[in-house]
Amino acid sequence: MSPLEARPNRIVLALYVGSAVLVTIQQAVFGRSNNLRIFRAATFNLIAGQDLYAAHPEQYGDLYKYSPTFALLFAPFAYLPFALSFLCWTLLNALLLWYAINRLLPGRPATVALLLLFLDVLLTLQYGQSNALVAALMILAFLAFERDRQTGAAASITLGAAVKVFPIAGLSLAAFYPRRGRFAAIFVAALAVTAALPLLVTSPDTLVAQYRSWRGLEAMEALRRGDSILYYFHAWLGVDWPNWPVQLAGTILLLLPLAVRWERRTSADFRRLFLCSLLVYVVLFNHASEPPTFIVAYTGIVIWYMSAPPSQVRTAVLALTLLVMVAVDVDIFPRSFKQDILVPYRIRGIPALVAWIVMQWELLRPGSVQDRAALDVAH
Repeated sequence: MSPLEARPNRIVLALYVGSAVLVTIQQAVFGRSNNLRIFRAATFNLIAGQDLYAAHPEQYGDLYKYSPTFALLFAPFAYLPFALSFLCWTLLNALLLWYAINRLLPGRPATVALLLLFLDVLLTLQYGQSNALVAALMILAFLAFERDRQTGAAASITLGAAVKVFPIAGLSLAAFYPRRGRFAAIFVAALAVTAALPLLVTSPDTLVAQYRSWRGLEAMEALRRGDSILYYFHAWLGVDWPNWPVQLAGTILLLLPLAVRWERRTSADFRRLFLCSLLVYVVLFNHASEPPTFIVAYTGIVIWYMSAPPSQVRTAVLALTLLVMVAVDVDIFPRSFKQDILVPYRIRGIPALVAWIVMQWELLRPGSVQDRAALDVAH
């Protein structure tokens, strides 16, 4: 990165750090994040051998929905005073996303991408959520694959899945790279180690019971539709299908370019485009999608836009994304309009749906001149 590019990027870094500090002050003065209370309590409940997935109204007002491993990994934050814990947690989320995007994109595009994402990053930080962290881990898994670091890719995917289950979809990235059998073995080992980590603080029987309880909670959660295409099928078409057929169809459409345009796999642009599609897919077809989750999908949209020369279609999709982001995150409309129209109709997912359709079309169309040149070099 040249000095001319480095200075704006450092300014954006300062903006992300400053936002984490301001959000921490806001939480310390005006209230305490329920999400962070849940995460902190989960660590102590795991160590005490209590059911992580039972209601604990004396500790917090919602259910813990993450893995037992996440409860253990959160321990360094759980033992800190609340304000310091919140600051360190938000800094981890913001800075890891900043780092991942800077590694994926060159200087100026990375800086612009981070600016475009800032409003949604701020939203997820205010909630004390983990979605920026998850988006960063999925990008880092892709970068590890690109550098033939299979252990790093497996670690990023398993850590992401320990936070929220859907980053397991990052396994689809392995299709682009050689030695897939070796990666499968590494991933299985990484998954086993990650799943067994809570044995450091709990007994095998208790851990098995925790996983059984988590599975029961996930079975109930799977009936939700969230702010996703699952909701749109129900609300727009009046269908009352189970979620899994729609999710299966979405998965087939996600993977279809790998079968139809397999010859394009040697193109770095094609692989990065698939990553962008994947980031949108894991939110769009997620029954548990909620407003803070969309930082994952919007990250995919922004990377997609910044990775290629602008086109009218891409610019229109980005404009729609930013318009919706501002409309739902900033109080520019009357509160009644926001509560009666924007929230009930769950418009956050509309830019993601439009962007994903365009991305899939780009993945399925014949390769560009650059793709064919890369294929010629490979052969």
